[in-house]
Amino acid sequence: MPELPEVETIRRGLERVLIGQNIRQIKVHETRFRQPVNIAKLRKLVAGQRIAALHRRAKYLLCELENRAHLVIHLGMSGRLLYCQKTLPLQKHDHIQFVFNNGHELRFCDPRRFGMVDAVPPGGLPDYFHLQNLGPEPLSPPFNAAYLAARAQKLSRPIKNFLMDGAVVVGVGNIYASESLFRAGIHPKKPSGKLNSLEWKKLARAVRTTLKLAIAKGGTTFNDFHNSDGEMGYFQQELMVYDRAGEPCRVCRHKIHRVVQAGRSSFYCPRCQKV
Repeated sequence: MPELPEVETIRRGLERVLIGQNIRQIKVHETRFRQPVNIAKLRKLVAGQRIAALHRRAKYLLCELENRAHLVIHLGMSGRLLYCQKTLPLQKHDHIQFVFNNGHELRFCDPRRFGMVDAVPPGGLPDYFHLQNLGPEPLSPPFNAAYLAARAQKLSRPIKNFLMDGAVVVGVGNIYASESLFRAGIHPKKPSGKLNSLEWKKLARAVRTTLKLAIAKGGTTFNDFHNSDGEMGYFQQELMVYDRAGEPCRVCRHKIHRVVQAGRSSFYCPRCQKV
């Protein structure tokens, strides 16, 4: 699943080519996604509009239009956005096309159809259902050690699960939670309420460092993630623990361990991340 660095990489790539473009036509070939596509709403709010800005909230891409409405896109498990010439032959899972005046188009491809494409009317974004009850952005000033410590008071919940809770902080998915905890030297099973002030400072710093590095590398390529130009991300070459069970730790050479937490694999070094 594309996580925050992958979505931010896509946003930055699309921002270079979409700002100022006019969406001349919308072609919908499939409506059955996790939220059915409302074709009439897309054509009413989005078609014919110029793209004014491109934002991101959590893993949602927010395309701000000239009429102040927003085109909202979530990539789900396997979604992709491809900016290409409109003459490029359609592929099997190219479900939605946003056609521009310059001979190019933006294609939404989603083999598993867990993604989402929606439109929000002007002024409706603050009350939009999918953006409610979200925690702060991990690269924003509100995300800091004091905030994390306050949210975790007296919690016995494992720190890995706490860190992946979108109500606590958005966009820190499985890969980047494991990597951040390694950089902070914190065991993924440690109860959240047991971290001390120094550990919270290390963790907040590690999350920011990990995500910034991942964005700089264009995200992590597992399975089929590509950016808006069809290029792969390269952060997987920087991974310290994730998906490296049985391999030597890059710091101490001890074998990396894997444990399942809430149905997700956690990877850690038992020597660098002691309980």
